[in-house]
Amino acid sequence: MRAVGLSYAGRRLEVRQVPEPSITAPTEVLLRVREVGICGTDRELALFRLGFPPAGEEFLILGHEALAEVVACGSGVSRLRPGDWVVPMVRRPCRPPCPSCARGRRDLCLAPEQRERGIFGLHGYLTEYAVDEEEDLVPIPPSLVDYAVLIEPLSVVEKAVETALRVHQGVPVTALVVGAGPIGILAALLLRLRGLEVAVHSLEPEDHPRAALLVEAGITYRPRLEGLPADVLIEAAGSAEAALAGLERLAPLGVAVLLGADDAFGRFPFRGLIVGNRSLIGSVNASPSAFAAAVEDLGRLDRRILDRLLLRLPFAEAARSILAPPEVTPKRVHVVAD
Repeated sequence: MRAVGLSYAGRRLEVRQVPEPSITAPTEVLLRVREVGICGTDRELALFRLGFPPAGEEFLILGHEALAEVVACGSGVSRLRPGDWVVPMVRRPCRPPCPSCARGRRDLCLAPEQRERGIFGLHGYLTEYAVDEEEDLVPIPPSLVDYAVLIEPLSVVEKAVETALRVHQGVPVTALVVGAGPIGILAALLLRLRGLEVAVHSLEPEDHPRAALLVEAGITYRPRLEGLPADVLIEAAGSAEAALAGLERLAPLGVAVLLGADDAFGRFPFRGLIVGNRSLIGSVNASPSAFAAAVEDLGRLDRRILDRLLLRLPFAEAARSILAPPEVTPKRVHVVAD
């Protein structure tokens, strides 16, 4: 079967023929992959800035934002049946479990090296078939199948927003999202769904289609970092400079959650954080409960907006999408099987 991944021996992105997987344990499920979304993590992987292949192999199949159909189930599978739709969680619990994994918080895994499908030590889903443990699969109602490829990135946002609202020591009213990529747009939509007044700051001009999409969704777009201070700040730009600038717009008691900023040198407002009882939090991955919340909230989002988020392309163009810069449409999705 076809697979798109990284050769760590050749240091290049390749399309290969790989063996089809099969069920080898009672609790495993065989999946036919339908769609895979491409994100900034895939582009970082293709630059060999992070990630590593499975033990004893030099090739890593990419793709961690997936929608798949159940084809067959092991004898010990109880929740799923052939024909069901599922979204896989990305991170796998460590074995033996650390304290976080033992309490069901794989996203907070304390192991020295986490294992994540398509990223760290486990093959991903940019291929035709995959096998997963039942516990790693999130059932999807048929009514959400057309948008379910967004559940993995939305789960990351769910965790970030839930954390910010839980940590805030007052009544948050305003929110600022830095970055107008898929994660930034989903964060803005979710914060709006939570009842906050939301603004997005990014570098796209005001007449850019992403800006227009946000405005249509009732969200203020600001190409300049201005306006009222924000009670909640979500950094989704992948830019430390943008994150530092955003912290200057954080209100007293405000909570900032960083999702993608890299290391950088610059002025950091320690005194402002202390005097204003502000909080700065790093967040990565998502818990099973965050995936469940993403399924619920996806059904509440405006489908007209969701349609404009997605650009579906053939599987054969996946390698080009990973190597190319982002397009006007926020989320590239490759259709593996119709």
